[in-house]
Amino acid sequence: MTTIVICSQKGGVGKTTVTVNLGYSLARRGWQVLLVDADPQGGVGLSLTEKAREARGFFNVLGSPEATPEEASRLVLDTRLPEFKLLMCGQAPEGEDGHPVDFSGGEVRRRLEKMLATFKSFDVVLVDTAAGVHGLTRELMALADHLILPLQAEPLSARTLPQMLRAASLLRKQNGGAAPGIAGLLLTMVRPDDAVSEEVRREVRQMLPKELVFDAEIPRDHAFLKASRAGVPLGLLQRQPPASALNFDRLAAELEERLQWKTDPENANDEYTRLMD
Repeated sequence: MTTIVICSQKGGVGKTTVTVNLGYSLARRGWQVLLVDADPQGGVGLSLTEKAREARGFFNVLGSPEATPEEASRLVLDTRLPEFKLLMCGQAPEGEDGHPVDFSGGEVRRRLEKMLATFKSFDVVLVDTAAGVHGLTRELMALADHLILPLQAEPLSARTLPQMLRAASLLRKQNGGAAPGIAGLLLTMVRPDDAVSEEVRREVRQMLPKELVFDAEIPRDHAFLKASRAGVPLGLLQRQPPASALNFDRLAAELEERLQWKTDPENANDEYTRLMD
């Protein structure tokens, strides 16, 4: 099992869009994928169905002293794609002052670690997180094998990048240098027709090592809003998926190569179907 946390210092950069659509693309490529919504705002549920929005999930387990971490596996939802399953955020508890509970500290990390261990039957666990590098997001980053860092191709978002890289570096140091690794920085909401967006895109690729930045990019596209409104991944929006859906297939293929994922030879299906006999 590989745990990948999708995180960013700034909100509104497309984290949930990336998580949902990358998960779908990986599942279509044959990987057993679990998407975990660990954002109290429940962005994954808002992008999918009413059933998903109302389902018990991640926070019902993490926020309840009576619930064992293992109970999370019983709240996993199936989708019409057998390889793609979901754990919704559920209902995040509030503190006495009406503010969200602070999920951080050693006990929270131990519960998270046990919860993640119950998902070992999956090849990939993708975790969508709240913006920022504190509290629960930081605890999840510390337990991740790899991080994907979406970076909106706009100046303000680019200025937050050093904070994310420092946070990841500090966590690796605290973990003895093993994890979390950075699978890649992903440029999102790219607008080739906008001079400012193109300047940010160019500067990021010039400043950072090539191996740190995914070749794949996610454009700003109205189709994302339509897919969210319809409650489907972009690839299911219509019979002929919009061109921007291919960007997630490219991202999935690049992720496989970067992380050197290989199909188990014993379970590989090398059969093919001829076009004509």
